[in-house]
Order: sequence, then structure tokens, then C-alpha cells
Amino acid sequence: MKNKGNIIFSLDIGTRKVVGIVAEQLQDKLRIIDLEVIEHKSRTMLDGQIHNVNEVTKIVKTVKENLEKRLGIKLEKVGVAVAGRALKTVQAKIEKEISLNEEIVEDAVRNLELEALSSVLNDASHNFGRGDYYCVGYSVVYYELDGATIGNLLGHFGQHMAVEVIATFLPRMVLDSMRSVLNKVELEVINLTLEPIAAINVIVPPDMRRLNISLLDIGAGTTDIALTKEGMVFAYGMVPEAGDEITEFICEKYILDFNAAEKVKKSIMIQPKVKFKDILGRTYEIDSDKVINEISHRVRELANSIAKCVLELNQKVPHAVVLVGGGSLTPLLDRELACSFPLDNSNIGIRLPAMISGIENKIGRLEGPDMVTPLGICLMTAQSSGLKFMEFSVNEKRVHVLDMQQNLDVLSVLVAGGIDQLKLYGKIGRAICVEVNGQLKIIKGKMGKPAQIKLNDKKAELSCKVKNRDSITFAEAEDGEDAQGKVKDVIDAANLTLMFNGQPLEVKPQIFVNGFPVALDADLVDRVTVAYKQSVDVRHVLKEAGIDMEALTEREVVIRVNKEPRVLSQSNFRLLVDGNRASLNTEVSAESVIEFKNDQPEFYRIRDVVEIPSPGLSVSVLLNGQKHMISGAPGKIFMNGQLVESEEFLIDRAEIITCPGENVPPTVSHVLKYLPLNPEELKGKTLKIVVNGKPGGFTTQLSDGTQVTVCFEER
Repeated sequence: MKNKGNIIFSLDIGTRKVVGIVAEQLQDKLRIIDLEVIEHKSRTMLDGQIHNVNEVTKIVKTVKENLEKRLGIKLEKVGVAVAGRALKTVQAKIEKEISLNEEIVEDAVRNLELEALSSVLNDASHNFGRGDYYCVGYSVVYYELDGATIGNLLGHFGQHMAVEVIATFLPRMVLDSMRSVLNKVELEVINLTLEPIAAINVIVPPDMRRLNISLLDIGAGTTDIALTKEGMVFAYGMVPEAGDEITEFICEKYILDFNAAEKVKKSIMIQPKVKFKDILGRTYEIDSDKVINEISHRVRELANSIAKCVLELNQKVPHAVVLVGGGSLTPLLDRELACSFPLDNSNIGIRLPAMISGIENKIGRLEGPDMVTPLGICLMTAQSSGLKFMEFSVNEKRVHVLDMQQNLDVLSVLVAGGIDQLKLYGKIGRAICVEVNGQLKIIKGKMGKPAQIKLNDKKAELSCKVKNRDSITFAEAEDGEDAQGKVKDVIDAANLTLMFNGQPLEVKPQIFVNGFPVALDADLVDRVTVAYKQSVDVRHVLKEAGIDMEALTEREVVIRVNKEPRVLSQSNFRLLVDGNRASLNTEVSAESVIEFKNDQPEFYRIRDVVEIPSPGLSVSVLLNGQKHMISGAPGKIFMNGQLVESEEFLIDRAEIITCPGENVPPTVSHVLKYLPLNPEELKGKTLKIVVNGKPGGFTTQLSDGTQVTVCFEER
């Protein structure tokens, strides 16, 4: 070979055989220049997984050496694929409270994503965090801010942010066994892909993916599924059944070893009769149609399993089904698949290598559907469109990473090394959030210190790009300290100056935390409610003034005044605020004047709680030409049914009723008290009463303006 730099070498290490392809990369196509296919002599692989490393190594070495001899070159680099069944994807969501007043920055978003990924690694049900899996990578499904889906969290403000990520893992055993085989034959992996990806990339090009197509790569041990619609591949799946299921049925039916049964399965489609010898040495020659009839029910079961998986993924019958892989040649399989979906027979078909564009086949031996996936692997190796297998040193520990995007950074390597054991970002210390008089106030925690990272002994960031065999060292991040604060840090309350018994007194504000009184220097804790006012109650003032509060007694007296209830306070002290009687709970503010005497008990009298009832109407009369005012009947006060005076002391639970004076007309007898009478002068005389010019008597009623004449005549 003249231009060794353009040589592409790929291997498809399958369950039944190993296919090696050597191609030459031309400007606009890939020219196939040689092919080597060797079947496994025994079942050294099951369902796409290497079980016997040494036996598989022998086959791969033979394939490699045969190609090298024929082409006269040394093959050192290779592209390979692993079975699709090995791929595991897990979705995880994480939610986090954040400060409402703090803008969301890039570090906070990356840290949130890492926490979501860590939740997968730490989930014991997956076993991803025990080193049994390689983290291929992760991508963000969506972000949330305060419960609403958002495209990007950067620059926003809120109270809750969330992210859901989808992380992809490959079992370490799958890759390590593959790498072990290739290391033994001195081959360096330069491209790694998954078998269903390789198949669909070459057999269902992008312009066909607008249709809802199901690609079935039916091999020996597994059936890989890929589904397309709307111009993209939207789902992958796998059924752990394929061509070997039919081979094993033939083994059981005719008592054959596996290799003999495999030959029978291949022969019945191309020969009218098959001849074979069972393990007991008996020779048979049977019509192929009879064997096909015997295996039909098992083929139907295989078709049902495949169709069931496709329908679960696709949620409907696809437009068409494309078959590739050696297992697609299984007798009756296309017909049974059409029945299982159901789908018209014309919409199910096998695609062959000749249908792949961009390939020049010089050797003429890449013809069957079993060669589609090997060609796909070769083409992806030429295009470097698979995964890159790279090795790094993380704190002097070897870490192997698969680069799905071929654009690895420091973070990707650390994640692959087991993010659950790392602390890349120091968390911000917990804030203290309190409600102060209905307003939210926040004391922020201190910022954490990020991990100290070096790339090849030079200071680096998580976003720094890396290359194969780079060395990374880091010191774990440190979390920030939680916020600390006192009540005085969140309130704005000055001392009050008021007059107390004629002297100025400075009083501290009255502060409550969750309803309990506290001092200004009391420690704050998260989520408490702080309340304070620019006024205080008298009880607080008396405490500040040094009054012995235990010696003071104040009790409530409940009465009813004219059926209206009232609650009064009686005490063993006298208390006035701005000249008015007050209780210990009375609110006072700056410049209030308080008078307090603890040796003057205060008790309520009736006059303190009721207005004196009004008297009846007064009447103005003229008596012997002199004007006199006759007062109406006085109002009355009853306590518990007894007529009382207004100076009486109140008793608890008293029923007070007030009645105004009656409007009863006065009589002549009411005005006689105004006459200047001398009993000695009246002896032997007769009283004469004239009311408004008419004779009257003692009971004659008077009205306003009445003229009364009273005189004494000789008998």
C-alpha cells in the first residue's frame, strides 16, 4: 500500500463471527480494499458480550494478521463497536432552593447539573457509582425556575431552580473486555460506536428519517432497534432474542450440536433437502420445507417479541421496517413480522450493502445483510463520528473516558472518574431568611471555595479542554460557612424617650420572635418571624424603669351597661398615660407622659363607666310675679336591680341599667317651697291659690309659663 495514512481498519466482533475490513479514504468515498471474516469455533460470545477473552483474541489476531499479510502493511489503529444492549440511560432531576436576591451564575448552573448526575451515581439501584460503569456523558433535558420550564437559568432570579439530566453509561466489563482483546493484538482504539448507531447511519440516511422507520439489526444473540421520525433518530431499543433462538430450537428438535444446527438453518433457504448427522451419529436427509414448518412457531414467537418492543417504543405501527444483520435471513421472519405489527408485506424488506452510498466495493464480497453493520463501523471510523476512548490520570489514578462529542474538558474527565467522590464546587453557606414585620430579609451565607485544579501541573478551570493522557490533579472544594446574625441586624428600631413620673426615661424597643419577646442581641435562626413596633406597652416601660412587676396585680372586671358588655381592669396601683387612666397593656410611644403610683389602688365607681342619666324636663313658672325654675325628675341608676348612686363601687359581673328622669308635670305644691312663710303671721288666715286667673289647689298641674298667685286672707 502506498498511502498508509489513508488506511481505515475496522472490526465487527460479533456473537457469531469477527469481520475485519480494510478501506482507503478517498476524497468523496470510501474504497473497500480487503475483507476477512472468521467464525468463532465455539460460543465464546453470547448476546454480543465477550465471554472468553483468549479465544476471541485468537480470532481477532488471525483476522488482523491475514489482512496484514495480504496487504503488506502493519495495522495499528482500529475502529470497533459494542452491542447496543450494553448502553444504559438514566434520567434524574434535582431541585434546589436559592436566594431570591441573587442572580443565577454559570457556576451555580454547573453545580446543579453535577448534583443531578451525582444523584444517579449515588443511587444504589443503578450501581453506577461503584466503578462498574463508564459515564459516557450527560445532557440537560430541561431546566425549571420556580416550577416553570425555562431554556436557560443564567442571569435569572428566583427561589427554586431545578434541572433534569439524562446520563449515559456503558458497563465497564463490556469496554474492558473489548479493550483487553485489542491490547493483546496491539491495536489502539481510535473510534468506538454502538452497533445500532453504526447500522442506522449507513442504511437510513438523514433524508429518509422524515419517515417513521424501524431499523431492525437482527444478529445472532440480539436484535437492536432504532426508530426514526421527523428527520431524527428518536429512540433505541434491544430485544435479547435473534437468530440463535431458531438455531437452538433446531438443536433441541434434531439433537444437533450448535454449529451443525446453524448449518441446517442456513441450508434450508437455499437447498430443497438438508442432510445432517445428530450427536448420536445418525444421518438424516429431510425436506427443507419440513424443517421450515417445524421452526415456524418459534420464528413467530421471535417476531412477536420484536414487534412488541418496537410498538412500545414507537406507540404505533411504523411506516416501514428495514431489516439488516445475518439474523434477518431467518426463514419466514419477514412474513411473521408483517403479521405481528401488522404491516403490509411490501413495507418490510432487507437492505443490502449495495444500497449504501459513498462506498466503493472493490472486493465484491460485501453482499449480505450481515455486512451492513461492519460497513457502518468502517464508515464511522473513517468519519471519526463515533466515541473516542481516552486515558487520563486523575490524582495519579488512571481514568478511561469515552468522548461522545470529541470535545472533552476537565469536568468530563472528573465526572467519568466518579463524581460522587469529588467536590468540585464549594456550596454557598446556608442563608438565614426571616420575615420582619411582613417583609422578607436575608442574611447571606459565605461563598464556598471551588476545587483547586491543575492540568499538567498548570492551574486550570473545569472548562479547560483536555487531550489523551493528560494529567489532572485537584484539591476538593470547601463549602462556605452558614450565615450568622442577630436580631439587631434585621430591624431598624431606635430607643424611645418618654416621661415617667416627671423624669425622662429611655426605653428599648419591644421585639418578638415567633411571638416571644427577645433582646436586640439574640441570635437569629432560619425561617423565624420577627415583629416590632415604634411603640411599646406600659408593662415594658415599667420593667425598663425597674418596677417590681410581680408586686403589681391587675385583674379584669366584666360588667354589662344597658346590656352592652364591657371589660375593665382593676389594679393595686394608679396608672395614667397622658392624663388618662390606662392598663399595663396600653401602648405608648415617644414623648408619652406616664404617671405611676404603686401605693394608690384603683377601683372603678359607677360614674367611671356610665353617664349620669338625664333628668326630666324643667318647667318655668311665675309665682306672685317672681320667675322660678322647677327641675324635672332625676335619672336613676340600678345595679343588679337595686337603685344606687353614681359613687357606688363596681362589682364583678354587675348588671348596670340607667333610666332618664320622667317627664311628669309639676304641681302647685312644688312651687310653694319658694314662698317666704312665717307661721305666726299665718295664724287665723286662709290660703288662696289662683292659677292663670282661676282658682287652683295643691295638685293643680303646672306647665311652662304658668302664672301662680298665692295669698292668705283673713277668715
